[in-house]
Amino acid sequence: MPSALTTLRRRAKALHRNLRGAAMAARALASTDHPVLAHIIPVRRCNLACTYCNEFDDFSNPVPTDEMFRRIDKLGALGTTIVTISGGRAACCIPELG
Repeated sequence: MPSALTTLRRRAKALHRNLRGAAMAARALASTDHPVLAHIIPVRRCNLACTYCNEFDDFSNPVPTDEMFRRIDKLGALGTTIVTISGGRAACCIPELG
């Protein structure tokens, strides 16, 4: 059983995460001039064979690195709050991201 201090610390961290999320939602609602979330999938190739993965195909070409950085810069210029990057194992296919 965790100590009282550990429990208090966990609750404080959870409260901090919830407040941060609420503040982000409030900013998103207050200013609709910018994207809140953008999801980037730079490459759909991977040298692994995870059975649960749906980000693999063998016919899509990776987004060229220059184009990817241009898109990320544009998202930054738009004031995007959150940018997530996922997809195949980019480090094995795009050396600049490794």
